[in-house]
Amino acid sequence: MPRARQTMPPPARPAGPEADLNFAPRFRPFYAQEVAGYERELDKLVLPGEFRALTEHPRLQLQACRLRAGGRVVSLESTPIAVQHRAEHAADLQHAEFLASFVIAGHGVIVQNEATLPLEPGDIIFRTTALPSEIRMYTDSRIVVVKGPLSRLLGAHSLAMSQFTAQRGVASLPLVQTAHRCLRHVFFDKTESNPVSSLFAEQALLALLASIYTSQALEKIPGDARAPADNWQVLASYIDAHITDPELSVQAVADVLRVTTRWVHRLFKTRSLQYTGYVRERRLQLAREALEDPRRAHVEIKEIAASCGFLHASHFIRRFHERFGMSPALYRKQAGSGGA
Repeated sequence: MPRARQTMPPPARPAGPEADLNFAPRFRPFYAQEVAGYERELDKLVLPGEFRALTEHPRLQLQACRLRAGGRVVSLESTPIAVQHRAEHAADLQHAEFLASFVIAGHGVIVQNEATLPLEPGDIIFRTTALPSEIRMYTDSRIVVVKGPLSRLLGAHSLAMSQFTAQRGVASLPLVQTAHRCLRHVFFDKTESNPVSSLFAEQALLALLASIYTSQALEKIPGDARAPADNWQVLASYIDAHITDPELSVQAVADVLRVTTRWVHRLFKTRSLQYTGYVRERRLQLAREALEDPRRAHVEIKEIAASCGFLHASHFIRRFHERFGMSPALYRKQAGSGGA
């Protein structure tokens, strides 16, 4: 195995497990003496695969951070490389995640599900951990990968997880350009931010990614099937954007969208979902991430509850215990000690 040329001095402690990642935008660098060391870290951070250097003297720089709403961001700078994720590396559908690769520099291709997509600077490429894939970078490159639950990407349109297809958002699209600017602002601009504003900025980026993927995927849906997809996109996007509003009732949503409450319930039923359960789950996930955030360690539980859309702290505590098997206070304590 060829040795990787180090670009920075090693830190005092070796690279640890994924749980050691900082919350965005504080990236944690990873160091290794050989390519095999970087391969092991990428296996944990992105997806297991077979890593191959395409040059005699490979160089790599790897860093990663956690997202407050779930998921992570991985930045990789390298000389020409190839990574193959075979069927045995793929995640099962229940635990599938999306990989949105921002191409900052370099040229190459990604192959998944019989689709070969070129990678050019400014592009965004979408693929899933549930299917085999391969990435080949033919030049020196820098790619930033946003990884998160596939349901977060598919929650705003009608395609089932089993119907996911790899997509390319080309650099010339205005929405793709906006997403690249948002990525730079959220993760790489050296501006001061607080946990709340960072959370909303991350949510804005994920909403942009969902919109880009949706617009690409809908083009492949037959015309007579687009209306239901568009309806769900409008409904779910509005709910997700106002999820922290405690007054987000079915009637309130219906009034804003100028539809009936029956119409709202029917759309949820077609996806084997219920409105109340959907909203509660999204709020509980936001609360869970807030409790894991060390920079919000001194925020009272009732304030966490209110910031996530719960009117009453007692109701929040009861629902949180039902969902995660422990009280919010205990969850925060275990998360702080690395036990959650």
